[in-house]
Amino acid sequence: MNRLYPIFLKVNGRRVLVVGGGNVAEQKLRSLLDCGADVTVISPSFTPWMEAHSVSSGVSLKRRKYTDGDAAGYTVVIAATDDPAVQKQVYSEASALNVPVNVADEPDLCTFYLGSVFSKGDLKVAVSTNGLSPTAGKIIRDRIADEFGTGYPETIEKIGRLRPGIRETFPDYESRKRAQEQYVKSKLHRTGRMIKRGSDGRERKIGARNLSMKSLKDNRGVTGKVFLVGAGPGDPDLITVKGLRMLRSAEVVLYDALVSQELLREVISAAELIYVGKRARTHCMKQEEINGILIRKAREGKIVVRLKCGDPFVFGRGGEEVEALQRAGIEAEVVPGITAGTGIPTSKGIPLTHRKEASSVLFVTGHEDPLKARECVDWASAARADTIVIYMGTKNLGPISEKLISNGVPWLRPAAVIFGGTTDEEKLVMGTVGDISEKAGRIETDLPGIIVIGETVMSLSANSVRCKSSSPNIPGQERNNFLEQLFM
Repeated sequence: MNRLYPIFLKVNGRRVLVVGGGNVAEQKLRSLLDCGADVTVISPSFTPWMEAHSVSSGVSLKRRKYTDGDAAGYTVVIAATDDPAVQKQVYSEASALNVPVNVADEPDLCTFYLGSVFSKGDLKVAVSTNGLSPTAGKIIRDRIADEFGTGYPETIEKIGRLRPGIRETFPDYESRKRAQEQYVKSKLHRTGRMIKRGSDGRERKIGARNLSMKSLKDNRGVTGKVFLVGAGPGDPDLITVKGLRMLRSAEVVLYDALVSQELLREVISAAELIYVGKRARTHCMKQEEINGILIRKAREGKIVVRLKCGDPFVFGRGGEEVEALQRAGIEAEVVPGITAGTGIPTSKGIPLTHRKEASSVLFVTGHEDPLKARECVDWASAARADTIVIYMGTKNLGPISEKLISNGVPWLRPAAVIFGGTTDEEKLVMGTVGDISEKAGRIETDLPGIIVIGETVMSLSANSVRCKSSSPNIPGQERNNFLEQLFM
């Protein structure tokens, strides 16, 4: 019988200690940072992600072994090392200090367990298996995500905005409770589950299907399999349904620098996360090393996901990785994603083609491999396209503009640069081919940018999506008007 007392603990701004610097400790650290904790990590070594993100995330890394007295003064202590003696040492000291302590994969050395969490918006659901099977907890969590991930978070957000009006319209607790129940049920009844008619004519529910690791292994033999999954242009909601399903089924995930941290929370806790990011010509790992890890993990019989920004086969080196896997005799499958060249401009209201203005669109790289014997981009041909979308070109935007102008592109042709497209850090610069380099150069950001050149850029202002009101103005409304809004 599970006798655990469920509590959601506020750690925002509070001191939390993590002992360990490996992949498991990194996962614990990510979750704590999402909750706003002030984290200190003690370990002789750290993962590349910890090293790369410690300063920006405010994490204090102490490169040494754990010693007696380290647990004092913290709200929570988490141990995730590969040394049993250190695990017991951390547990003993934290317990003696009455500090809540969790030792990874050691149920007997815990005063609390970490549940398998599904979180979206203000909705957070934690699943406990009493420490017996975290993997089972993750699978149950995934079922919850499939069932409640659509409709429920949005309903919670809206009813939160309406809460002041509910209190004013319904003065007593019971009537408020009934009104909220009716509202939630009416909203969620409409979301329902998607219905699909099969070849036999029968209707069946879809959307809750989850591909488990066991079912994958039953169908693939001894050797593992690698899935190259496109994560989309930045917004975690833009991954495909299949891509998300494969991510939740992975035993090993190799991910890029720009992959959303929210997506990585979909990975089961037992899986191995490997950071292989490349940013601003700084590579933490060479492509040959990445290929080697993919092959080695698959030969261990693992389900491996190579999670790549955008689409794996559009300026993503996916083709090189598949070739390496094929040479090694490893089965590989590509799960397409929304590439930045389409997802980012269209999310801003820029159509890449238009019946009256643009009948052709060209995708081109603005940064070629320096080892190439010659430049492969034919800028004379590129200049003839109605819409030009340039990846990885913000650092070379000046020379690119000059080449396009010298090949006949008008100086005044509209142009836009979108940094960090579809994310909360998105920045937009608009101009012309002649001045876009100067304007974009004033933006201080390390985020990658997509460049769009063509007459359709002028559609941006007309197609911009109107923002939703942050809160409804409902106090003072009459009861009937309020109820009409509540159930509309």
